[in-house]
Amino acid sequence: MTKAIVATVLSAQTQRRAPLGRFVDLLAGATPAQLLAVVDADRVDALARISGGLTRAQALREQHAASLGINTDDLALRRLYPGLDAGIYACSHSMGVPSIVGPAAVLHQLAELTERGIGVWDDGAWVALMDSYRERVAALVGGNLVDGDVAWFPNVSEALAAVLEGVDGGRLVYTAGHFTTGHYVHHQWAQNTGGALTEVPVNPDGSVETARVLDALTPDVRVVSLSHALFESGWLQDLPALAAGVRERCPDAMLLVDAYQTAGTVPINAAALGDHVLVTAGGHKQLRSATGAGFLYVPNRWLGGPGALTPKRTGWWGHAAPFAFEKGPVRRAEDASRLRSGTPTVTGMAMLLGELAAASSVTGGDLGLAVRRAREVTRGLVDVAMRACAVSGLRVRGDWTSERRAAFVCVEVRDGAHVAEALAGEGIHVDFRPVSGGATDGWLRVSGNPAGFAYEIEAVVAAIARLTRAA
Repeated sequence: MTKAIVATVLSAQTQRRAPLGRFVDLLAGATPAQLLAVVDADRVDALARISGGLTRAQALREQHAASLGINTDDLALRRLYPGLDAGIYACSHSMGVPSIVGPAAVLHQLAELTERGIGVWDDGAWVALMDSYRERVAALVGGNLVDGDVAWFPNVSEALAAVLEGVDGGRLVYTAGHFTTGHYVHHQWAQNTGGALTEVPVNPDGSVETARVLDALTPDVRVVSLSHALFESGWLQDLPALAAGVRERCPDAMLLVDAYQTAGTVPINAAALGDHVLVTAGGHKQLRSATGAGFLYVPNRWLGGPGALTPKRTGWWGHAAPFAFEKGPVRRAEDASRLRSGTPTVTGMAMLLGELAAASSVTGGDLGLAVRRAREVTRGLVDVAMRACAVSGLRVRGDWTSERRAAFVCVEVRDGAHVAEALAGEGIHVDFRPVSGGATDGWLRVSGNPAGFAYEIEAVVAAIARLTRAA
């Protein structure tokens, strides 16, 4: 009976829907009257997709919740994410699907701008939004605005570059499993400053032992730059052990943590890790807020005194009093704004604040508790994926438990790009990472979602097994 219910819900979930038209293409050369018509029509369609209403898949899921093993809180949270019912979405490790709340927060912010114009500055509406962003992001990563501060960036690449611009030479340690942007920024830093790089190798299974990283640390190290989870395997680094090791072996160094792969689904207690630990991440993965909402949590140690980070770049928002409009050399802010340059990406901030509200809506607004809940849910879904792969004869990269994994698994496949394309044709969304640039063999990354369910992951694995057997 349960199999039949699952099949019915999945059938409703994967029904094809006509794609949105190329909205921007319709605008070029249009008259004012035509623009009004195009915008009105698109707004109706776009809002219908964002708000979703009660989809047929949701209605069936709620009707059969007991048989599917789904509780009331899980159903309530899932109702906020109608986009997850446009197929089976197992790609939040790469690009998260937003809730109904983030887009609404953006529309509200834009409505404020439309109504008030420069008043959004004059009456402090945008400054208040930025202060909320700082406070909520600090809570998200387990920090606070007493011992540290939050700087905003459009993405992690900009945040990494801003931090390293304030480190003039020395030695930087990182792992070969860092995301590509880390490699590029690290090498550019070394070229710009004459600094030395030490790359810690990664095991064939995509893991890297904590001891191997610690063995690379000596007192002359200035920066240890690590990805919290390795994007090609899901291997989760032991941050507490690494933070303690950095403090012991190179006490003057900073530990720069790229949490893009983990923010929102793996707890990070930045305050407990120590004042040498900086955490950067962005909103478009498991935080599901689209692009433009990057951030960096910085302990006060790096914001004042002789150790203060001072990037080579600057701009009016890096000034201690941007609205004083002083001319001449910049007088740097003593908070995290000193790392910034130009006008803030307020729309991205509004989107992320909306998504953080959605994520914490079942925990009374407590972000720390929401992340712990997300960790429990996604770790369970990772276990489901690994068991299903074992039954189906599929190999998951690495033989470690879900405790040492981020919210996704990497399934070994041949001709992976074609398999991913075939899955997309069935309404199943994953992504492919080759073993090396241009290779056809590699891994399909399959992620659990804090608003997702076991039957969805089982269906994804079953489809991968069927397609790989047929290849």
